[in-house]
Amino acid sequence: MKKLVTLAMLSAFALAANAQTEKGKTIVGGSIGYFNEKSNDNAMDSKHSSLTLLPSIGYFVKDNLALGLGIGYSRLTSQSSEKTQYLLSQKNTTDYFMVSPFVRHYINISDQFKFFSQLSVPMKWGNLESATGTTSPAVSVAPASNSKTTSIGVNIEPGFAYFPTKRIGIQLSLEGLSYAWNKTENKNSNEVSKNNAFNLGTNFFAPKIGIQFHF
Repeated sequence: MKKLVTLAMLSAFALAANAQTEKGKTIVGGSIGYFNEKSNDNAMDSKHSSLTLLPSIGYFVKDNLALGLGIGYSRLTSQSSEKTQYLLSQKNTTDYFMVSPFVRHYINISDQFKFFSQLSVPMKWGNLESATGTTSPAVSVAPASNSKTTSIGVNIEPGFAYFPTKRIGIQLSLEGLSYAWNKTENKNSNEVSKNNAFNLGTNFFAPKIGIQFHF
């Protein structure tokens, strides 16, 4: 009898743990990512920041496995200032429109906590504005420029999800492994530059926080 009770309890626990991520469920929500970094030395001050807003929708094609799509906005800003007699500064601001299909797999930890890993293919199109400034009227600087930018990448990121209710999931994810191909075309000179960026590692100071509704 005790074995039957134990088996029933384990079965009920498994069903509860899978209730939010079982086949046929839909998830609607999104994530917010923010990063800000400052550095300075005897020669230069610099500041880098990023903000990403990514609403998303997904569908569980099988238990704990969802396919989805995110559509959102991202802004990257970098600014540097040389500590010379006449302050010389450079500021770059990039605004992106982003589309990011993804595959997400959940692993049950308990009925309220789940670990997940996500593979996404972010595609971004945007505009880069560059401006140079100085405090000296005698120093000539390059005029402001605008460039068209394109970025296509692949990201693998880990995360945890907490379910205070069966229909609401609060998630925290970190950057893991990423690759991006980038292209920039200067609208003034028609000059084109391309580069590849590969990153391996996790930045605990730049997490992504999101909320998902499960139906």
